[in-house]
Amino acid sequence: MKYIIYILISFNLMTFTISAEETRQVDKHEHGVGELNIAVEGSTIEFEFMIPGADIVGFEYVAKSDEDIAKINQALKTFDDYTNIFTLPSNSLCELNGQKVALKEEDEHDEHDDHDEHDDHDEHDDHDEHDDHDEHAEENHNEFYAKYSFECGNINAIKEVNFPYFATFTNSGELEVQFISNMGSTSFEVEGDEPLINTDGKI
Repeated sequence: MKYIIYILISFNLMTFTISAEETRQVDKHEHGVGELNIAVEGSTIEFEFMIPGADIVGFEYVAKSDEDIAKINQALKTFDDYTNIFTLPSNSLCELNGQKVALKEEDEHDEHDDHDEHDDHDEHDDHDEHDDHDEHAEENHNEFYAKYSFECGNINAIKEVNFPYFATFTNSGELEVQFISNMGSTSFEVEGDEPLINTDGKI
């Protein structure tokens, strides 16, 4: 599966370069737009979601209040049950054999992660632009990450994938999907008014 994921990454780069007008590169923090990679290899299918926090809980800043923390925890719990996000045909006989759900936070900006070396800098102690983290909070772009792996007894029965995701998280507007299997690669744009992709003949 690592090999096919590598192919998927290469495909994404090639597609965005060659066909920029047909396949719009997603700003991973564009509100209302989430990303999904689906990879099929043999009897295994994997789903990898990367979705802006605003689409899930209505904000992207680092949760500090009890109310916001509760929203984050509830959302992560919701992701724990993949059927809240997507469903596969029952006759595909797919069994979940691994998953990872996480909130990726970017509160400590990459360029500021190594603040240990700056701790004794007086000028950082009273930097208005650094102390006023309310401003920076608006610039933080946290995202929910979820990955699910299935082993399927009849993977060719997956003719479509449905997405209750849009009903589960009503702030969501669109999923941009990259799909790859040994039959080739394709992309989809999925929205709440037609929450499914047709994979017939693609597996």
